[in-house]
Amino acid sequence: NFNSDTTIRLLDALQTEFGEKICVVLDNASYFTANKVQEFAEDTPIELCYLPRGSPELNPAEECWRQLDQELGNRLFDTLDGLREAALSVLNRVEIPDVFAYLCP
Repeated sequence: NFNSDTTIRLLDALQTEFGEKICVVLDNASYFTANKVQEFAEDTPIELCYLPRGSPELNPAEECWRQLDQELGNRLFDTLDGLREAALSVLNRVEIPDVFAYLCP
């Protein structure tokens, strides 16, 4: 499960991998906005930038989830293997969102 401690480990790993000053774009999940995370970031050259609330079009994962839900939602699968097959089939057809078009119209 993702929580504030996991977020801090992620931010620390990103800083180690990509250099001293980085900007990390996050949604407003509670584990990203937790005080503990904010306090950690204050003591680092990491800048946390949050997506505006209610803007799923700026989060490519939201579009991917929407496509999965459209194909798999409200369906009953007799077996876990049937669900796995259907999910893998849909994942092969998911269209990757063009976030650049939203950010730089």
